[in-house]
Amino acid sequence: MLGSGTQPRAALNLGGMSNLTLLAADQPVLGFDCGPANVLMDAWIEHTRGMRYDHDGMWAAQGTVDPALLERLMAHPFFATKPPKSCGREQFNLNWLRSLISPGTPPVDVQTTLTELTAQSVAAALRRARFAAEEIVVCGGGAFNSYLLRRLRAATDTLVRSTAEIGVAPDTVEAMAFAWLAHCALSREAGNIPAVTGARGPRILGAIWPA
Repeated sequence: MLGSGTQPRAALNLGGMSNLTLLAADQPVLGFDCGPANVLMDAWIEHTRGMRYDHDGMWAAQGTVDPALLERLMAHPFFATKPPKSCGREQFNLNWLRSLISPGTPPVDVQTTLTELTAQSVAAALRRARFAAEEIVVCGGGAFNSYLLRRLRAATDTLVRSTAEIGVAPDTVEAMAFAWLAHCALSREAGNIPAVTGARGPRILGAIWPA
């Protein structure tokens, strides 16, 4: 549903973490986590302003990227790890972020830098994968952050648009994926792609527990 069929397309999920699925007709599907997406931006704005999230990236858009902070963030070993790989809050969390912020750094600049971290880490992941995407379709909560989408376009020099434009609502993709996994389990079909998950082979995922 997210593939083009005619051109290489990257599907980017921007939830707590960011992850890419690389879709091309002439090669196997690849996928992996890129790093933090909303998890740090949400944690920082809640910590500093008591807000759950930065609506449409409006606060981040008012600041300036701190190059030194961005370099320290990008130095996390996860970014240099080869796929298959995944990440979570055990690596990227508020305590880790606060340990890297220099005293006196304006809070808004931290938010701007975190947005740039997401954009730059996605761009770096595409370069390492040597995947020449004609476009990136975005789902997850980050698809509603227009400032983040602008930074993704600048970082990747690629067309970036919401999955809504190809007929898939960005906030339903994860639910659709789990429905597909449930279908596979009920049909006794493998639901994994070993190249993505690192499994030794195809596996039927999940368990069925009758009431």
